[in-house]
Amino acid sequence: MKKKIIVLVIGIVFFGSIISASGSLSLADSKVDKNLIESNSITDIKDSDSEKTNPYPLMPIDEQTLTDWNQESLNAKEAYINPELTKQIATTEDYSNLDLLKYDAKERDQGFCSNCWAWPATSVVEIALNVQEGIYDRLSVQYINSCGSVVGVDCCEGGTLDIFARFYRITDMIIPWSNENAEWRDRYALCNTPCESIETEPNYPLSAVYTEIIETHEIPEEQAIENIKNVLHQQKGVYFSWFLPDRDYRDDFSSFWDGQSEQAVYDLDWDCGAEFDEENGGGHAVLCVGYHDEEGTENDYWIMLNSWGAPSNRPNGLFRVNMHMDYDCTILFNNFEYYSFDFKTLDVAFGTEDEAPDSPQINGPTNGKSGEEYTYEFSTIDYQGDDVYLMIDWGDDEITDWLGPFDSEVTIQRNHTWEEKDTFDLRARAKDERGKTSLWATLEVSMPKNKAAPTSFLEILIHHFKFFPFFQFDLFTK
Repeated sequence: MKKKIIVLVIGIVFFGSIISASGSLSLADSKVDKNLIESNSITDIKDSDSEKTNPYPLMPIDEQTLTDWNQESLNAKEAYINPELTKQIATTEDYSNLDLLKYDAKERDQGFCSNCWAWPATSVVEIALNVQEGIYDRLSVQYINSCGSVVGVDCCEGGTLDIFARFYRITDMIIPWSNENAEWRDRYALCNTPCESIETEPNYPLSAVYTEIIETHEIPEEQAIENIKNVLHQQKGVYFSWFLPDRDYRDDFSSFWDGQSEQAVYDLDWDCGAEFDEENGGGHAVLCVGYHDEEGTENDYWIMLNSWGAPSNRPNGLFRVNMHMDYDCTILFNNFEYYSFDFKTLDVAFGTEDEAPDSPQINGPTNGKSGEEYTYEFSTIDYQGDDVYLMIDWGDDEITDWLGPFDSEVTIQRNHTWEEKDTFDLRARAKDERGKTSLWATLEVSMPKNKAAPTSFLEILIHHFKFFPFFQFDLFTK
């Protein structure tokens, strides 16, 4: 039996020291001395195909950082799983969203900068921009790297997917790579591109962006895989991060990246249960863009897009990860276990807040009996007065098509019966006649299961656990 485990899914991994397949190069604050650049001693270091000269930045991880990330994970909502995609997924062996993303593999290179987290996060938005708005463009990573201080992140420091989302909720826009000074300029972590020097026109307005967790822990492997596939089949990017707990693991993965081809498959979880080494450990964040899953074989893998450039053995900047990984893999840190793998995505809405409809208001009973029909009311506001459509997900694998059109602010009623005893997330979203889509609104509805009252002290404690907020990110027995 495992020891106590902190409910944590690492939403980002930071890198603060520079590593290579052959050893470690220590640079204060992960920044390269400008004199070294001018003397050409490291210029074009990453253009070499040599295993000995590829720097991979890491950032130390401490207990407070883990606590902060844990709280973020607890606050994030679960990603939407579309039940209508089940049949499509069951008959698909190969799938990829890579063609939805505009990128240059050689230029997708964080270099000496410790901002791996910003690359897959930006790519999730790029894919959403293409799918939702029909705009195929490359977006700036430099923008958040130079301007991240508004959410407490300095240039080339680590961050989280939640920090990324908060940054863009503040700025209300995301800008193209092609804007002046918006291309990637901090490859050598000199941090000499001031925020105010980045041209923000033109831009793509954002009305909302929020982190969503894809459920992969404490469930069967088959369901974890199904959930990740479902998000991919919704034509969304998946943000994946994991721990590299010690030098052995870090060097092993570096050697795999440097020495193997893009067709090689890596087992990420060979070091599950390892003690995390603060001096040599770290982690990484990449973009999951697809998969191969052939019935009757174990040669199944996720397709990951990295931000370490495009060496000759990896012309597309890709690597493969064994799909049959231990999704409950943990590492030890100060005698506690932490989940090592994390799959997330973003719920993104484009346009200004007054262009997209509001998330719908949902009114109706939150408790009831299974097998009985209940009535719910839905309404939304479109500030241009456009007609609106509504989609309703009843939370029990039944989801409507787009209903409508309806006048803005009109209330519609729909009836539903839940046949099972359970708690369901009733969700709804709105779309106007110009295609601007709101975020999901959620109402939790309970068709209670019959449970015996808790009798022992431990059962009573667990039963009332949720009423003690200071325990929210503490321990529970796995």
